[in-house]
Amino acid sequence: MGRPDVAVAIFRVPLLLWARMIFQLRRRGAGKGESGAFLLGKEGGAAGRVTKFICYDDLDPQAFRSGAITFHAGGYAALWERCRREKLEVLADVHTHPGESVQQSGIDRAHPMLPIVGHIATILPNYAYTPWWSLETLGVYEYLGDFQWRTYAGPQKGQRIRLTLW
Repeated sequence: MGRPDVAVAIFRVPLLLWARMIFQLRRRGAGKGESGAFLLGKEGGAAGRVTKFICYDDLDPQAFRSGAITFHAGGYAALWERCRREKLEVLADVHTHPGESVQQSGIDRAHPMLPIVGHIATILPNYAYTPWWSLETLGVYEYLGDFQWRTYAGPQKGQRIRLTLW
């Protein structure tokens, strides 16, 4: 996990890893419920590199039971253990919403997956039935603390997250 006082400028995500994650989120949500994942990797100066993802329900089997995401303490314990064991950090999280909107809901704003200043939360529309080769439909939000968020829209998204070839 990154230091709360230092935000990484950009997270680079390999395109094929992003595509695999999109397809996993689609499958897990089955077009009927939200799904989500943590993006793991290493921070490195001005940029972090995502090297893997782990879906919420792999850490907390109950996470998607209600159709919305409810992540429990046991899931966080499993996440931190995995990060320790694999020497990785949580660089961001991503979850899906129904419909076209990628605006944060009141629940999203009030319950960040990681309430750490600088943490990036992203939202995919249509239960991840969205282009896997682009971030155009992605909602990108940075947690500022005290339940405040910064929104990155349009070209600003590239200030926080980019797809790369590798």
